[in-house]
Amino acid sequence: MLKFQKRHTTVTRIWTKPQAQQVFKQLRAVGLTVNKSNNGYEVVNDNNVLFLKATNGTNSYLIRAVDFLLN
Repeated sequence: MLKFQKRHTTVTRIWTKPQAQQVFKQLRAVGLTVNKSNNGYEVVNDNNVLFLKATNGTNSYLIRAVDFLLN
């Protein structure tokens, strides 16, 4: 299980599945890797630094991401 780096500030959001899938598609397009895990998704760069974590919810995802990613 990856953890966010301590120097990064994180933000939390709730997204619907279509919203999350659209963002995953955009993140893949800019070169980040989206990995499916047992309880959701993790988005990392080439150095395996965690940028976004999506946890399955009821018809939605709980999103935790570094703050500069969602600005």
